[in-house]
Amino acid sequence: MNNKTLDFVTKLLSDTMKVDMHYFIEPYNDLSRFDRFLRNSLQNSETLYNQIQSFIQTITHNSFYILTDCYYLNYILFYPYEEKKDLISIGPYFNTPINDHYWHQITTDNKLTLVQLQKLKGFLYGVPTIDNNLHLISIINNIVHYINPEAEPYTVKYHETSSKKQDDDLYQPKNDFEVYSNRVSERYKTEQRLLNYISKGNHRGALSEAEKFVKLPFEPRLKNSLRNQKYLLSTANALFRKAIETNEIHPLYLHEISSKFVNKIENVSTVTALNNLYEKMIRDYCLLVRNKSTNQYSPTVRQILHHIEFNLDSKLNLNDLAEKYNLSVPYLSSLFKKEVGTTLIKYINGLRIQTAIHLLNTSSLSIQDIASYVGIYDFNYFTKIFKKEIGITPSDYRKNLFSEADKDE
Repeated sequence: MNNKTLDFVTKLLSDTMKVDMHYFIEPYNDLSRFDRFLRNSLQNSETLYNQIQSFIQTITHNSFYILTDCYYLNYILFYPYEEKKDLISIGPYFNTPINDHYWHQITTDNKLTLVQLQKLKGFLYGVPTIDNNLHLISIINNIVHYINPEAEPYTVKYHETSSKKQDDDLYQPKNDFEVYSNRVSERYKTEQRLLNYISKGNHRGALSEAEKFVKLPFEPRLKNSLRNQKYLLSTANALFRKAIETNEIHPLYLHEISSKFVNKIENVSTVTALNNLYEKMIRDYCLLVRNKSTNQYSPTVRQILHHIEFNLDSKLNLNDLAEKYNLSVPYLSSLFKKEVGTTLIKYINGLRIQTAIHLLNTSSLSIQDIASYVGIYDFNYFTKIFKKEIGITPSDYRKNLFSEADKDE
């Protein structure tokens, strides 16, 4: 299988079912990847991997083997080609959600201590649940025939690793259970990278880290899946707000976006909708940083920018603002031009026209009302400034909007 096809299929299974797929070439020296390195962190790792190697030698072509181990983790193993023993593994995954009975069962079966169980929890909570083996097999079967159109139909066979009494201590974790600690460590590193991207308004980078973050293990705080997802999303909302505070965004905007998502999270009724909301939250926080960050300005200019934005419908001019902030007119004019890159009046007019365009696009307010809303009470003056900034009058701008709408219909 070429690398491009392998990468595509691996990503497809990961994105749609959260399950891993690995491709191994004989003699399978890197087999420890098939279980996310779980057995590497158990006391009898060599024996356990030898068991898997021995089992692989017994499997035949044209069969899917569903392997279940002593932690009730499932793996699907098969040869995609008849003429060679390249091996594909799918998993690990559970058939049923983790519950209290499960923890009691593996503790009893494997003679685990409380400390060992706690170490395992972090790893096992990160394993996906797929309640229908045959549904997964059907998907994999389609993949096999995509890879090898000449392949004959596959049968399904089940195999459980040894659970005899003399083997019930094989699955005990090492004292330094690296799988758990490494993955928890990676979770926090990924979270920090995610917050860093959001603080910079980098939407693409944030989404990439968010995708990695949700795949890493964590222990549910609540038994109810929907409530647990809501709890996690509420936590993310608070973290995102704190992450962007360093951008000197006005507290009103921070409160507005945080409150908006608090309400949306509470009103969502499905896990799918929560996942979509998570993406929207990341996008909106990044947009807020890009549009409202003022950390590049001095405290004085920052104050003036905030005052202009929240008093756009009021009288705004150089003299009044200089008096309000106890500055000389020449000093304020020079400082503003130096930091913002334009004159104060041009900035105010530009912001007013941007706001007017937004209202023209999204509201049915009259042009006269829009002019008043943005603080320009002389309609002729508003038209003059609008045409200077945009190239056409506000009336023509609105006519063009209606024309485009009619074409779409």
